[in-house]
Amino acid sequence: MKSRITLRQQLLVALVVPATMALIAVAWFAVARARHALDQALGERLLVVAQAAGPLVGPRIAALEAGDDETRTKKNALAKLESLREATRSARIVVGLLDDGTALLDTKEELKIGDAYTRARFDRHELSLVKQKQTAATVLFDGPDGRPYKSGYAPLYDDDGLVVAFVVVEAPASYEEALTTLRNSLLVAVGLALVILMVSARSIARRVSVPLSALSAAAERIGRGELSTQVPTEGPEEAAVLGETMGQMAASLKARDEELQLMLAGIAHEVRNPLGGIELFGGLLKEDLESSDPRRKHVEKILRELSVLAKVVNDFLDFARKREPDPRPTKIKDLYEEVLGVAGKDAHDKGVRLLQETPPELEVSLDPDTIKRALLNLVRNGIQAAPASNGQVELWAGRKDGEVVLEVRDNGPGVPEDKRAEIWRPFYTTKQKGTGLGLALVKKTILAHRGQIEVAEREGGGARFVIRLPVELERSANDGERPGH
Repeated sequence: MKSRITLRQQLLVALVVPATMALIAVAWFAVARARHALDQALGERLLVVAQAAGPLVGPRIAALEAGDDETRTKKNALAKLESLREATRSARIVVGLLDDGTALLDTKEELKIGDAYTRARFDRHELSLVKQKQTAATVLFDGPDGRPYKSGYAPLYDDDGLVVAFVVVEAPASYEEALTTLRNSLLVAVGLALVILMVSARSIARRVSVPLSALSAAAERIGRGELSTQVPTEGPEEAAVLGETMGQMAASLKARDEELQLMLAGIAHEVRNPLGGIELFGGLLKEDLESSDPRRKHVEKILRELSVLAKVVNDFLDFARKREPDPRPTKIKDLYEEVLGVAGKDAHDKGVRLLQETPPELEVSLDPDTIKRALLNLVRNGIQAAPASNGQVELWAGRKDGEVVLEVRDNGPGVPEDKRAEIWRPFYTTKQKGTGLGLALVKKTILAHRGQIEVAEREGGGARFVIRLPVELERSANDGERPGH
């Protein structure tokens, strides 16, 4: 059976999935915006530091040449840059020449005068802006220690206002640690929000799905003919209105059903009385006629047709009559033996073998009288369908998937697949004198036991009627009100 998603699951998905996506999107956007703001703030701070460094060292620093590393000019300028670096918590300040990108000053003292500043090769765009008397901040890059860094470039002017060198300030993007903390905090907040949302969504889904499930169960019972079913009217307003409407519908159906049963009982009474009289006088007429009288055969035919008509009336009333099962513990083996005992003469007359395969201890709660009539109907149908030579009808029983399964199998021609749904319809028959109510009565009996019945193909050919019954069947509250008794 194809699994279906329940309404509660659909509501949970409809509420939780969009909310989850929205929360994750908000968290991602918050982290992205925070990163952008912090990155911009770091770049602006580095540019301010770079601009402040220029006036500290002065334009004369551009006159230093290779070999001037121990001069007082360099040492004084380097001391000022170091003080600025410490005050601004920068990682490094470098002053270099624009033309060739060689270093003049390096607070880390890794570069001597005339050494190439390696980063200048990667920051050509920023250096081109410096030549145009503009400041520029780089994108994040990985430093030697593996941490993300950012640089800010500013021009160094001479006394005539010409750009003679560049100042670059490097600093680690320490806000990444803060962003990691923020991201983790947001994830925790999202997780807590999802838990709260799941609880709320579950509560909302339950308020909607539980009343609808109760309505569905009530509708199923009403569909089985339990028109006295109490229809729940709890839950949201829409469910309550639906429950009230279903209750009114069930009451109307019950009233119509009672009227129909009264009408059928009246019809049966009106038909049975004349039939009884005709049968009585037909019997008297038969006794008055000699066995050699040709009219006696006509009377016998009339009596046979009256018997068929009486059976039609009884079947019609049995189908229309509402009768609740009277369940009691019953051994299936004993039930089968009774059925086979009654059907034995029909099977013997046609030469059909009757078999049964039943665990002797198998017991189930059911109404033995109505189930016996249903099984007898199926067995007699099987006898009629089985071939006259080598015909066979078998009764089988067992447990499957927590249910008791009863099967009636025959080796006849079987039921065509396109007719398997029609055979349960009232008045459908392929027999010349059939009422068409036999299988409809069987199905009605099984449904009254909260069971199911279906027809399938028997292995090796033939028909297989499968009945599934619950192990326990509760006694109806209306057992004392059984029409027709």
